[in-house]
Parts: sequence; structure tokens; C-alpha cells
Amino acid sequence: AETVEDTIRKIRDLGASIHREVGSDLLYLNNELTVSIIICRCMQTPTGSYRWKIRLDSGLEPDITVAIRMDACNENPLDYYLLPSLDIENPKIRLSENNGLALDAYRFDDLEYFLMLAERTPIREAA
Repeated sequence: AETVEDTIRKIRDLGASIHREVGSDLLYLNNELTVSIIICRCMQTPTGSYRWKIRLDSGLEPDITVAIRMDACNENPLDYYLLPSLDIENPKIRLSENNGLALDAYRFDDLEYFLMLAERTPIREAA
């Protein structure tokens, strides 16, 4: 099963610097962004539909929460929701298989876009 540590390792493998704050689950990405990573387990309803609950840790006040939505067996990531704290006000979010643009605008198949957010670009010196 996917763990927060697995996700941190993937982020590091892609060249980013990430470390955990002592005493909390708050992460610092490239010493610029604060990040919270949460695992969202899949639950099946009596009608056979799939649902996921996201509970944001508002006490940490991260810049971005990475919500990892797990597959039906809860073994592998299905996708990732990158939830900026400025846009998300409700600490409890329910996801279904299709959520409409209001939520799915934050949905990504992998972490590439997330890493592009923190990518550093060298500044050229003025001539």
C-alpha cells in the first residue's frame, strides 16, 4: 500500500528537496512550500459506487495538501489532488468517481505538476 513515506521518496527521486517538520506531519518542499500529504482510502457504497473522504489537517496550515486517492483495493494510488489552502475552505471533502470541474480541476494522474510548482529556474544576470 502507498504510504506517505513512499510519496516523499518519489518526490525526492524527481530531484526535489523535502523534509518533515519535527513533531508534526508538515513537510517543507525546497524550503519554500509547506505541504501536507494525506492518504484517502477508497470505500464502496452499498450500490457499488466508490467514495473517498478527504480530511484536511487545518491545524498544520499547509500551502498545499496532496491528497492521494487510492484505488478500489487500497493498494496503489489512483490519482492525486493538489489542494491549495487558499482555494479550499471546507476541511472535509467527499469525492466520488467523477466530481465536476470544481474539484477535478485539482486532480492529476501523477506528481509531475506538483513538482513543477516548486521547480527552480536560474535567474540570468543582467549584462
